Amino acid sequence: MTSVNGHTEITYNPKMEDINNCTHHALLNNTNCNCDEQNKKSNKELFTESVPAVNDIRCCPQRWIFACIGVWFGITYNLFCVNMSIAVVCMVQPGYNTKSSFSHHGNRTHSNINNVTTSYDTVVYIDDNDINITSFKNNTVKHVVDTETIGEFSWPKTTQSFILSGYFYGYLLAQIPGGWLGSMFGCRRIIGSCMSLATVLTLLIPVLARTSVYLIVVARCLLGVLGGLSLTNVCGLVGVWALPTERSRMTGLLWFGQTMGAILAHSTSGMLCVHGFDDGWASIFYIHGISGLIFIVCWWIFVYDNPETHPRISEAERNLIISSNGIQILPNKRPSIPWKKILTYPPLYVTYTAHICDNWTYYLLITSLPQYLHDCLHFDIQSNGFLACLPYITFLIGVIMAGSIADFIRAKNVLSITTIRKLFFTTGCIGIAVFIVIPGYLSHDQWAFAVICLSLCTLLQSSGITGGYAVNSVDIAPRYASIIFGISNTLATIPGAIVPLIVASLTKHQTVEEWRVVFYISAGVSTFACVIYGLFANNELAPWSDSNTDVEIQVKPPRSSCDNDVDKKLMDAPSVT
Repeated sequence: MTSVNGHTEITYNPKMEDINNCTHHALLNNTNCNCDEQNKKSNKELFTESVPAVNDIRCCPQRWIFACIGVWFGITYNLFCVNMSIAVVCMVQPGYNTKSSFSHHGNRTHSNINNVTTSYDTVVYIDDNDINITSFKNNTVKHVVDTETIGEFSWPKTTQSFILSGYFYGYLLAQIPGGWLGSMFGCRRIIGSCMSLATVLTLLIPVLARTSVYLIVVARCLLGVLGGLSLTNVCGLVGVWALPTERSRMTGLLWFGQTMGAILAHSTSGMLCVHGFDDGWASIFYIHGISGLIFIVCWWIFVYDNPETHPRISEAERNLIISSNGIQILPNKRPSIPWKKILTYPPLYVTYTAHICDNWTYYLLITSLPQYLHDCLHFDIQSNGFLACLPYITFLIGVIMAGSIADFIRAKNVLSITTIRKLFFTTGCIGIAVFIVIPGYLSHDQWAFAVICLSLCTLLQSSGITGGYAVNSVDIAPRYASIIFGISNTLATIPGAIVPLIVASLTKHQTVEEWRVVFYISAGVSTFACVIYGLFANNELAPWSDSNTDVEIQVKPPRSSCDNDVDKKLMDAPSVT
């Protein structure tokens, strides 16, 4: 195996039984022999491994079946982590819900006062007398629940906070261990086992909640641990299954699935909270748990750790993936992880910086800007459902569009992989720095233009994610992608704790001038990320990334002894690539 221009190529050492002695001599001395016409074939014809074209693969490639299951994983994963943010509204008695609420955004939990604006397509308003759940899924559908008719538990606000934030802390602690476990025991096994346990816990939440509040807090923490263990290992599977020219699209699909999962979690939870069975809130966990059971069955049937162990993959696709990625894994052999090289490789720290800075903008857009639109620009979210969810629609569009364009450019070999990643991420950062500042100078009658600016921010941000840094762990070291992403995602949760505090301290009076400072800080963070990534990013294959790649080469002794010296020279000669 050799590394050429940052990409690994598998060399093929021919078996001696396949080449006669005259061919040996012709190869080493560039002379013709008097044997069979086969000796006149070129070295390339003899020794270059034949790799099938993509078009030669059957109509349903197993790597894209994995990608579809990966989208389903993202949906199921976010159903489990987000549904409690809506369910708790219906679970708690009216007196304990008054003027207090909590929301869970993606993998992060936050508490707000007076109202909750959720991340994607549902808004929950909690007042003294009623609960309004507005779903943007059907544009502006409003469900009004009389608080006197709901509420099974008398949990104080601190208890509700523990329940919702328990997932976050479990998730945070599991990231790096999850990557290590996947590298040692197989990503398929870790994800399948964790999601199976998460499904069981989700189905049991109504029973646990009615038994003891401490049990539900423990269950939420365990769900966070299981979610963190699972999420990092999906990147490891992308590193093994995706071709170099498909990595951005496959990564984009995973992000698409997670975003759709959060959208579905909010919309279905809101609907079941109002119209469901078993007091409404319990049906949320039953329905989501049943969907998890279906997902688990499909996961164990269709997903495998690598092409070598997949029982239904075609030989052509197996050879294509192995030859393209340069990763061939021997069964029952655990790799040694180069921790020192991972922790001291400078390009990875550029990736971590990009991830942290990008999450700063993400948390600001998700947790704080709805409050700015409502308080400063008097934007009525309930009356303008489509515009309110427009930023999240553009995020989904950007995820798919950027991944496809990035892979298209790479397939054409127009730009290097580092240049492609820099182009997408720096363009996204510059665009965010521009469009996130504009809303701070708009008046309340220009709220529609503000929403458009925020939609452009999410479009550019998603482009920088799937076309830029999100694929770095797979580009740099596909074998250790789960570990690298685990480290990166752990560090990138820091803004989730910092951004709401900074926004709260800077916007005490909720004036436009105060919010301008917040926007300028975010623009500065994006500019900083743009400079660091633009100057120092390097997405070529790391020199240590294939140090443990195992390739079995069988060499048998020649069938005749007429030219043993030539045979020895051939075995000692470098492989022809």
